[in-house]
Amino acid sequence: MRKSAVKAISVLSAAFMMITFLPVPPANAYMAEKYFKNHMGYDNEEEKYMFGGWDGKREELEHKGVTFQGTFTCDILGNPVGGYEQGARYDHSMGWDVNFDLEKFAGMKGTQFHISGLWRAGQNLSSATINNALVASSIYGHEQFRLYGLYLEQDLFEKKLNIRIGRLGTGDDFASSPLYWTYVSNAVDGNPISIPINLFFPTYPTAVWGARAKVNYTKEFYSLTGIYNGDDRVQRDSAYGLDFSMRLKKGVAFAQEFCYAPNTAKEAEGLPGHYKAGIYYHGGTFRDLYSDINGNSAALTNLDRQKHIGNYNIYFHADQMVYREHGPGTDQGLIPLAAAAIGPSNMNQFPFFIMGGLIYKGVVPGRDDDTTAFEVVYTKYSEDITHSEFVDQQKYEMMLEFTHKVMITPWMFLQPDIQYIINPKGGNNLKDALVIGTRFGVTF
Repeated sequence: MRKSAVKAISVLSAAFMMITFLPVPPANAYMAEKYFKNHMGYDNEEEKYMFGGWDGKREELEHKGVTFQGTFTCDILGNPVGGYEQGARYDHSMGWDVNFDLEKFAGMKGTQFHISGLWRAGQNLSSATINNALVASSIYGHEQFRLYGLYLEQDLFEKKLNIRIGRLGTGDDFASSPLYWTYVSNAVDGNPISIPINLFFPTYPTAVWGARAKVNYTKEFYSLTGIYNGDDRVQRDSAYGLDFSMRLKKGVAFAQEFCYAPNTAKEAEGLPGHYKAGIYYHGGTFRDLYSDINGNSAALTNLDRQKHIGNYNIYFHADQMVYREHGPGTDQGLIPLAAAAIGPSNMNQFPFFIMGGLIYKGVVPGRDDDTTAFEVVYTKYSEDITHSEFVDQQKYEMMLEFTHKVMITPWMFLQPDIQYIINPKGGNNLKDALVIGTRFGVTF
């Protein structure tokens, strides 16, 4: 049964590779809508959504300050080669978001209110058949109905300052880039995966109480500052995203990011880019990966592991369009990008992470909205883990991904994807794995 399923996946994916496809919208429905509106150029309400403009009601509600967006995305992925067994898995994520522009709705200038949630189901190919850390599907996690964002947003000083407060996902603002949404793999989709593995870094679909301030110093330079509840118990599935308690015993988290974004203003004529550097610090208690309370190997002495107060990851991101097919204001062309994250090796499973990629929009003549992308990701296991006598020697894991996407309609996409995973789980005698599959999604 599994062999036939994998064979079917392989045949379908090979066939789909012969046609052209679209950039996937982000899993967060509200961010997906912003992406389409700002980058895809679809302004007609009837064209943007599967259900159209509700006979004009959607536009009417928007004029009154209420907008609704939703997305459905599913992955069908299989590994015909490698891992610890062969198989195929399906998972999906449906997200929704309602935004109230309170300036239109209630006369509160520059104020918005967001509420969002999701429904996920399915299985994780990586854990089920491969046992790798760079998870194959970016839409897997918390398979249930779940509340996500719930926050107020305020613009001040002629939009020089933007503040959000409420239930927030740290990963929506920090260590993030819309370019990451191009990929199917979760290695960088949303955020570099090493950060949320190393320490509690709330990402979609987990939100916590927090506040975030964005300061626009110039049109090309801004900073982000955030503070968040550091209690990881809020993400448990039994709470369905409804744990509103403010427990601070597990620490408070702080995030700071600076970004230089040349030629991103509407009137700019040069090629756009983004250069980011940031730090995420969690003030909770962390166990040493190697040392016991006396500084010896905890695996040998069986004593309690040494405790550390506070842990952090530093990250970097860069993307720069190097070729544009048409003039200013268009986004067809080639964008190289790179991201890296580092942290102390005695507390972080992955103290070093790096990725590099290429994204080209409109490479096929006549298919201006299609996107072709490639990435290479490398993550290194902590030597403090590999030095433990009773742990298999884990060194590194790598992943190569090629994906090609086309817009079937302005609201529907289909995206074949190939991933090759080298040294799954760091080299625990697992064969390199090939992942072949397809992503499908709609905006409604």
